[in-house]
Amino acid sequence: LEHLAKQTEGYSGSDLTALAKDLEHLAKQTEGYSGSDLTALAKDAALGPIRELKPEEVRSLAASEVRKIRLSDFEDSLRKIKRSVGPQTLDGYRRWNEDYGDTAVHL
Repeated sequence: LEHLAKQTEGYSGSDLTALAKDLEHLAKQTEGYSGSDLTALAKDAALGPIRELKPEEVRSLAASEVRKIRLSDFEDSLRKIKRSVGPQTLDGYRRWNEDYGDTAVHL
C-alpha cells in the first residue's frame, strides 16, 4: 500500500477517481488470476510503452522520457496472458483449505 500511495501522490480529485475506476476494472478482469498470472500480466503491460519505440529510441531514450503505463497496456496484455488456474481447480483448493488448511487463510 505504501508503494501505491507513493505512485498516486500527484493525483487529485477526478484523476484519483479515474485511477480508482481503472484499478477496479482491472481487478474484475483478473478475477481468478494467480499471483504468478498477475506478475506475468504486470511484466507484459510494463513493456507496452517500450514496444511503441523504435530500436534506436530504446537505446537512447532516458527511462524518465518513456510514457507511463496505461490501462490500455494491461488490456492489451490481458489478450495474451490468461489465468492458469481454472474455476474448478480453484474451488478444489478452497474446499481443501476449508477441510485441512489454515483457518486464518481465506481464498
